[in-house]
Formats: sequence, C-alpha cells, structure tokens
Amino acid sequence: MYKKIITALQLLVPIAIPSLLKAQNPIIQTIYTADPAPMVYKDTLFLYTGHDEDKSTWFMMNDWHAYSTTDMVNWTDRGVALSLKNFSWASKDAWAGQCIPRNGKFYWYVPVNAKNGGMSIGVAVSDSPTGPFKDVLDKPMISGGWGYIDPSVFIDDDGQAYLYWGNPHLYYVKLNKDMVSYDQSVGIVKVPLTDESFKLRIHNAKNTFTWAQSIDGLESHSVKNAADNKYYWYVSATDKVTHQKVIGVAMGDRAIGPFKDVLGKPLITQSIEGEHANPTVIIDEDKQAWLTWGNSKIYGVKLNKDMMSYDQAAGINSIPAGKQKWFADKIKGTVNSTEKRFTTYEEGPWLYKRNKLYYLLYPAGGVPEHLAYSTAPTATGPWTYRDTIMDVIGKGGAFTNHPGLVDYKGKSYLFYHNGALPGGGGFDRSVCIEELKFNADGTIPTIKPTVTGIKRAVRNINPYVRVEAETIAWEEGVEISSDSKAGIYVTDIDNGDYIRVRSVDFGKGAKSFQANVSALTGGSMEIRLDKPDGPLLGTCEIKPGTSDWHTVATNVTHAQGVHDIYLMFKGTNGHLFNFNWWKFTK
Repeated sequence: MYKKIITALQLLVPIAIPSLLKAQNPIIQTIYTADPAPMVYKDTLFLYTGHDEDKSTWFMMNDWHAYSTTDMVNWTDRGVALSLKNFSWASKDAWAGQCIPRNGKFYWYVPVNAKNGGMSIGVAVSDSPTGPFKDVLDKPMISGGWGYIDPSVFIDDDGQAYLYWGNPHLYYVKLNKDMVSYDQSVGIVKVPLTDESFKLRIHNAKNTFTWAQSIDGLESHSVKNAADNKYYWYVSATDKVTHQKVIGVAMGDRAIGPFKDVLGKPLITQSIEGEHANPTVIIDEDKQAWLTWGNSKIYGVKLNKDMMSYDQAAGINSIPAGKQKWFADKIKGTVNSTEKRFTTYEEGPWLYKRNKLYYLLYPAGGVPEHLAYSTAPTATGPWTYRDTIMDVIGKGGAFTNHPGLVDYKGKSYLFYHNGALPGGGGFDRSVCIEELKFNADGTIPTIKPTVTGIKRAVRNINPYVRVEAETIAWEEGVEISSDSKAGIYVTDIDNGDYIRVRSVDFGKGAKSFQANVSALTGGSMEIRLDKPDGPLLGTCEIKPGTSDWHTVATNVTHAQGVHDIYLMFKGTNGHLFNFNWWKFTK
C-alpha cells in the first residue's frame, strides 16, 4: 500500500524521530481498515474490519478482513474472511459488521447493498472464527433500504441476543436462538431518538433564543444558504410571553451550530395549529425557498434571500390543494437528510454491558463525527445520554469514526478508526486502539487518540514456537498475500522494508533463528533488537533462484530477556523474497 510511515505519524501530532519506534496506531498498516469489531473467543482477541480500497473517493469496500492477537500489540493477519462474493444477492458495499460466537459457531452480521432491495443485513456462519463463512439464508435476514447499516450484535446474560443497527435512525430486533432469524411478534423496534436519550445535535440549542420558554429540538430544520454560505436553523418553540407555539430562526457557520438569534424574536407567530409545527424548508422548481409547517394542513411563507424574513405581501398561506401533495412529498423526503437529524446519534451502534449497566456507544454528529455513549438499565433502554468518549479527531482523522469496546485479560479497550496512514482520509481509514479505564462511578472518561496506542503487551511472545510472518506490531513497506501451500504470508519485500514484533521473551537465551521464505531476486534478513539499528543478533541470507518455500537459518547472539525485534530486509532491487514464518531455538 505504501513505503513510508513518517508522514502518517506527523499527521497525528508533531513528534521527534525517536518516537517512531513507539508507534502502534494505526495497528494495521498493510491495507486500509475501517469499522473495527473486536471479539474475544477463548484466549484470543479476534478483530473483524472493513477494507477501504486504495485511493477511494467513496466507501469502496468489497470484503472484510480478520486479525487476531493474544498480546494486544502484535496482530496476525488472517486474510479475507468474508466478501461480497459470499452473498449471491449482494451487489456492493461491504460495510461495517460484527461477528459473535454462540453454540460452537460464529455469526457475522454485515450490511450490503442488495441487487434488488437496497441496503440489507445478511448473516454468514462459520465453525471457525476465521472462516470460511457461508451465507446460510441465501437472502437478507433484514431488508429496509437506506440506513439499514452497521449491525451490532449482543448476547445478554440471560441468553437473549439483540441486533442493533441504523443511520440516521436506530433499530433493534430480538434474535431467535438460531441467530439467523428474529422474533416476529416483537418485530423491528425503532428506538426513540429523544433529547434525554441522545442529546440534541444543535450546540447550545436550549440557550439560543432568550424569548423562548422552551424549544422542541426534535422539530427543526438546519439549512445551508448558498448565497451567503451560512446555516439557518428553524425550530418549533413556545414564546415565554404569549405561551403560544411559534417558530424561531437563528444563523450560524455550521449545520450543528452554535446559532445566533439575529432577530431577537420569533419569525412565525400565526397559523400554527395543533401540537406539532415541524418547520421544514423546501426549495421549489423556481429555486424559491419556502418555510413550511403544519400537519394535516400545511402552511408556508416565501422566504426572502436573507432566510430570516418572508414576503410580507404574500403573507402566511396554506399550501394550495394542487400543491399539497408536492410539498408533502418534499417534506417527507427530508426525513433522512443530514439537516433533519435532531440528536447526536448518527450510526454505528455498539452494545456493551458492565456491572448490570448497559452502554450504547455510537458515532455522534454532525459530520465530522465524534464518539459518544448512552446508558440504560436494560439492553433495550430507556437510554440516557451520558457524554463524549472521543472528540472529533483533527489532523490524521477521518470524517467518520466507529467504536468497538471489549474486555480482554482484565482490561478494557476502545477500538476506533482514523485516516492517518499515507494516502488515508475519509474514505481510506485505519483501525486504532486505546486502553479504556472506567471512572469509579462507571462513567467513561474522554479518551484522546494517540500514536503510541497500547504501550505494554498483556503477554509476551514465545519465540521458540513457529510465529507467522504476518504477526506484526508495525511494518514499513510490506504487504500480505496467500497461496495454497503457505497460506497467508508477507510479500512485496523491498530493500529497507522491515517488520517490528513487540515483547519477544527469549528467556535465558537463543542460539539460532529460522525463517521460511520463497526467494525472488534474493537478499538478506537482519534480526535486530529494540530498534532498526539496534544490536544485530544474526543475518539470514536468501539466495535468488530458490522460489520454492524453504527454510534458512543463522546463529544468533545477544538474545536474552524480553525485547522487541526488528526484521530488517536488505537487497539490491525489486521484490526480494516472500516470508512465511520464523522461529528461534534455545
């Protein structure tokens, strides 16, 4: 994918060159990975990710990848574990999913764009956490079109499994014990996105209008005016003097505010009937902006170019009968638009339980996203908004984020993604991890994204057993491939490339090193301690012309105790060799 890492790290924070040796985030550097879904099974943490194709200008994703770790710092690439090809009914969009074990099988829920049904949720099943996975239904498990994305699965202590998903709405179903169908008597439940549950999206919304007794932030519309590049927020409110339902307008620089009440009074004070006003701005065929409101009867005014006043000569009128349907369809069409998302919930739900309290983590809006969470006494709510978990990532960030929270070996870890690798960004993202330490009261502190990530391994690597070459803490230049003989292996090895493996425990000492390779132009592999130019343990020579997989060896010195090792690749030109596994002997 790329050959240099310095640019990536400098995108995150200004750092000195010695800090490169401590880099851990993003945890995968061979491809772009997104939407992390960690899963603990027995003694191993598996990680399932989406895969952003190189140089994407949209969410171009065709398959999902799997990784595993037993130490939280070295990650073994398990290859493509699932792809669009596994779903005969899928056309595109291998987006964010999650895998979970149950009854000796593994169930992977993923959203894909169906050939004849828009976004849908499928489920693939395997006897192994790394596959092969099979679409046992040969059809979507749930279909709904736009917004049916980011499925997240959770099994409660009583055995009841839940599947959450949705953008911009939040849904769940109660899965049946077979994990590939859901309780039809309960059906698909739409979670109320209330202020109390997910917080109003507009910044400082309730303090915007000094004349308002209250506002109804769930009935509003934030609209950009191309004429002045400003945003205008129209919201239903109650006047503190008249106690009547009115509509206010305020101006700001962002779709989510904060907004300024320039008028200092309501914009609309008449013809607001019934409980709901639902102010919505509609642009007609003549590019005229209308502010509309109402329910069974729709009222409207022609907005002037300043968007904060209206044509007084035309006044307030009910929409003519001949235009009612046209306006109603336009209003209905705003339901899924960015401007009609009232609370911070955006997408990507992740359910987690701790001490009988349920946590719902999610990317929160607007865009760019931050991470937030709500809690509840049950897996289905009622949810109470708590706080931000991770602020919008500045340099090195992507305009999306996606949480995954899991416990492993006595610690909690927050997975997320950024855009920090070279060439990365909003459509080429990379998975990262930070340790999460709960506050004493069970709340989650704000977590800052770092380059160093996990500083200390939870266990050491045993170098005296076969270690896959694709077990990597950090690399420069190499990529991953596979074949029927070697399985998954490291490839595209050029002069100057390297692999770093952390926390290798040599004990009292090692005397030799073996590596399984397949030569191309040939070269050498230097084994160094703790840094690229650290003490040299030994050098394996890989002669050209020996293209079959074979084992090379060298005697080593200085290898005692716990160290990081750097496998430094040297040669003249072109790809040097492929690399399958390595092993030390005592």
